[in-house]
Amino acid sequence: MASAGLKVTIVGGGLAGALTARVLRENHSVTVLERAAEAIEAGAAINVGPNGVRILSQLDFDRERVGSISVGTTRTWKKDGMLVQDTQVDFEKDYGAPWYFQHRADLRDEFLRLASAPSEELGIKGQPAVIRYGEKVVDIDVESGIVTLESGEKIESDLVVAADGVKSIVRPLIVGDKAFDTVRPSGLSAFRFTLSREEVLKASPEIRILDKSQPATLEMIFAFDPSRRSAVMYPCRNYELLNFVAIVPDSMLKTETTESWSAPGDVAEMLSCFEDFPSWLHDLMRLGKNIKLWQLRDQDPLPSYVKGRTVLIGDAAHAMTPHQGQGGTQAVEDAEGFRLFNDDNITREDVGKVLADFDSVRRPRASQIQENTRKAVDKRTAEEIYSFAKYNWTYPGIEEGLRRVKAGETLIQF
Repeated sequence: MASAGLKVTIVGGGLAGALTARVLRENHSVTVLERAAEAIEAGAAINVGPNGVRILSQLDFDRERVGSISVGTTRTWKKDGMLVQDTQVDFEKDYGAPWYFQHRADLRDEFLRLASAPSEELGIKGQPAVIRYGEKVVDIDVESGIVTLESGEKIESDLVVAADGVKSIVRPLIVGDKAFDTVRPSGLSAFRFTLSREEVLKASPEIRILDKSQPATLEMIFAFDPSRRSAVMYPCRNYELLNFVAIVPDSMLKTETTESWSAPGDVAEMLSCFEDFPSWLHDLMRLGKNIKLWQLRDQDPLPSYVKGRTVLIGDAAHAMTPHQGQGGTQAVEDAEGFRLFNDDNITREDVGKVLADFDSVRRPRASQIQENTRKAVDKRTAEEIYSFAKYNWTYPGIEEGLRRVKAGETLIQF
């Protein structure tokens, strides 16, 4: 029956996979296979740019549930403590939507709700996606859509969406080139941690960044030297947490992260890496607990996201470092791309053609974002760091994007 739509299997229930399930559930039968036994999200805070927030506003996203905060100010400092940029911003005026900060776990919880909540609750048609935890995928026939689980169960699918992250087992099956099998170290690692509002205000009662009466502020401190060091902090969870990311070259570290990609971070080592940064930053860093040190990985743009009836999205398709804050937002754009499947007349035979259309928009777009992110690593001024903002935050959506591509027009126009 047309109303049953396609049988869709999504490998991975992270941000990209969960939001894709929300887009597809209105017209199709969706199953999400999540390897973890439960929905536990690693990491700290994450931002979603205006290009992503415009999409979320159309998908029943509940900002209050997530504790998302709208960004109103950006401030950039040099390592000697000189403030070189202090700008009030109105992203809704300039880009049609705000820029949000939120905790990654809260955002994932909301995406999972959008994927699996009763349709009546969301006011949409179709059936909720089925989310199966503790399911390890061991093989996929990308042409037939048969997904094989570790248990031996085989799931027949009309469409397979691979949202299985930087360690994707599906990417090699689609690309077929060992150069793309794994993402490579970028040469940089990031100390990541959050601090509670109470402990920050106890140590620094006058700190501006947690003032709930003010628009959220993004604070960035850059070395602006060959070390490429930077420290970024911003509030999340409705100002109840302060998020920190401090990026250093691997050559400065004693802690090894190469094999495991992450390791417990050490306050003393972090401070030593930033000893020439402002003392007020040191005061906050000393409060750090449960610090994680993540090796940042990078991926060359892929020659294709698609093979047969299988498609890569999210970090499986376009892993990038956080220097332009676009990793999560590109996952949102990917999910929106599956609107191409929401024609009531889509059949199994149509999948290959629709995926080719998806690839023609999403791959060039995300690949350029990857390139912008690489270039941003070596920028030496605040103006240079923001030089990609218009491109990054301007996206017309999949349907208009596809029209432009087919008409031979430039995809991103501003």
